[in-house]
Amino acid sequence: MKYALVGNPNCGKTSLFNTLTGSRAKVANLPGVTVDPIMARLRAHQAGDRAVDLIDLPGTYSLHPKAPDEAVTRDALFDPHHTYRPDGLIVVMDAANLKRNLYLTLQVLDLGLPAVVVVNETAPTSWSRTALESALGCPVMAVHALNGKGTKGLRKVLSSGNLQPAQPPNATDTSKGWRSRVDLTALEALFPSMSPAGVDLMVTSEDTPHWMDAASKIALAAARADTGCGAAELQLGEAGHRSRQVREIATLALGQNPPASRSISARIDRVLTHRVAGPLILMGVFFLIFQAVYAWATWPMDLIDAGMGWLMEASRTALPAGWWTDLLVDGLLAGLGGVVIFVPQIALLFGAVAALEESGYMTRVAFMNDRWLRSLGLDGRSAIPLLGGFACAIPAILGARTIPGKRERLLTILITPWMTCSARLPVYLFLIGFVVPAQPWGPGGLLNLQGLFLFGIYAAGLIAGLLLAWILHKSFPKSAPTQFLQEWPPYRLPSLKRTLEQVWMQARAFVEGAGKVIVLVSIILWVLSNTAPGGFGAADAAHQGRVAELTTLEASPFDLAQAEREWQAERMATSWSGRLGAFIEPAIAPLGYDGRMGVALIASFAAREVFVGTMATLYAAPDSDEGIGQLKARLGQEINPKTGRPILGAATAMSLIVFYMLAMQCVSTIAIVRQELGSWNMAALQALGMTLLAYLAAWLTYAALS
Repeated sequence: MKYALVGNPNCGKTSLFNTLTGSRAKVANLPGVTVDPIMARLRAHQAGDRAVDLIDLPGTYSLHPKAPDEAVTRDALFDPHHTYRPDGLIVVMDAANLKRNLYLTLQVLDLGLPAVVVVNETAPTSWSRTALESALGCPVMAVHALNGKGTKGLRKVLSSGNLQPAQPPNATDTSKGWRSRVDLTALEALFPSMSPAGVDLMVTSEDTPHWMDAASKIALAAARADTGCGAAELQLGEAGHRSRQVREIATLALGQNPPASRSISARIDRVLTHRVAGPLILMGVFFLIFQAVYAWATWPMDLIDAGMGWLMEASRTALPAGWWTDLLVDGLLAGLGGVVIFVPQIALLFGAVAALEESGYMTRVAFMNDRWLRSLGLDGRSAIPLLGGFACAIPAILGARTIPGKRERLLTILITPWMTCSARLPVYLFLIGFVVPAQPWGPGGLLNLQGLFLFGIYAAGLIAGLLLAWILHKSFPKSAPTQFLQEWPPYRLPSLKRTLEQVWMQARAFVEGAGKVIVLVSIILWVLSNTAPGGFGAADAAHQGRVAELTTLEASPFDLAQAEREWQAERMATSWSGRLGAFIEPAIAPLGYDGRMGVALIASFAAREVFVGTMATLYAAPDSDEGIGQLKARLGQEINPKTGRPILGAATAMSLIVFYMLAMQCVSTIAIVRQELGSWNMAALQALGMTLLAYLAAWLTYAALS
């Protein structure tokens, strides 16, 4: 048995889904978080209950989809062969917006599937369950999706399997104006499991679902032609009928006073969404977040760095000497150390964004930015995917499905990879120390200069993406702008428990995702760095002879150390990774990079955060178990013999920052762009264009600073 949760955006569907199934799907107090169906098993009410699967469908305001995410819900409910086709429905309504939610509720109940209506009481309001149940003709249950109140009874109802289709006592025929003159026999025969009202909804929609076969498309087109009306006129007639139903039900079931939370939210909005004060407050909030990323994460990062150094040293001491010990210490542990050290800062960033999302503030961000985003060819709904890109481009690009306009959605997808994702954050945190000193700044030393610089990097990536959007906007053919309508949820205090859960999930996903890649990459790079086409016999023999000679001459420790460094450089140059680096180096030398840095650059296209771990593997000092802090200090002092400059100085580090800021994030992003745009050519063109632009900008940066 499969039940689908259906409702308006931000009504609490996913929170209820998580409570009923024990899942941890992402939730936030803003629309557009769920853009694909999610299915999980319902926790049993008692032993022996039948198995029930719940499906969380994307939120929609109507079964006439205006955006791709709404089409996902429509297709799951209408397509008889859909993977997520439900046997019954859980229609979720928000207690604070019952009247507004009724329009979709009436449409969904008309589909004729067994249904229960669930009212999510997360905001104080008054309504009559008896009146609503009588008017809708199906069971109505009150729950609190966040704390689980009322969900025990809901589990019992779902497990019983006794739900029936809704039978409202005074249903209004929403199609009586045109149905009498249209023969729907052929169309109804093709969809025998669909109710007459469901067939009507297909006829009055503007698009033709992609899943229909040729016969169905022909029958649908014929029915639409027989109505003698356009889709807009048919939907307007339906809206008139349903609006009367909504008013009748609202009069019977709802109180007349607005919820208290709405009144409080309205007063807060006068400040936070003010035309002048609103954008300034938004900038201030994110500025403080980036300051906190540095100010609060220093001591846990130092502990992690020291702990990884201790673990590497202890492992080398405890394990017998051999190649596999070197692989473990210099390869795996050194590479993993370059990932886990940045978890505190990433967790702080995720936590702050999760709290803003849950508070309801992020929804207002879309409204505040709508006017000027439209001048760039976007609209206010683009703000949410763009801000989501600061966490990860993949769900952010998927989130662009909430944008109804094809042109605006295309532009949003094309520029989202320029938002600084969390995978780039470790790279920036590693490199910023080479460019900006770690010292207080500003009045009373209240500001962290590195935090200010990090804020500037994020702002620069955002500005670059918006500039590209404006250029493309001027180049693309003009189209009619879409209307921006968005429901604002009431403000609420973020739950510490749910915020910490989101932080844990995101941080764990970061470590697991990066860890899997870094393990594979570290093994490959260690093998490439410690093997050579003809072996290291000649280099080792020459080194032994040189050491014997220096010993005979009673050379100083400095000369012996210099000989050791020359030997290590010779082994690296002879190895497979050295040869690969030598092959790459002519192309990247103008950017200030040596061959090993080029190898790290290529490896990071699998996942950006791999760069730091790869640097730790490739530049590991012989017989030294140093942490990331020690590695940074050494790379800032060690001289590149070909350039006479430090391996990683200010110019090189800034060049890398600019490259990573503008280049395509990773191969996974390319794949998701192809999926959403349906074109490998577009995805490849985007990746190639971003990489070439990143190369040019990095070259100019290095030339200007060196």
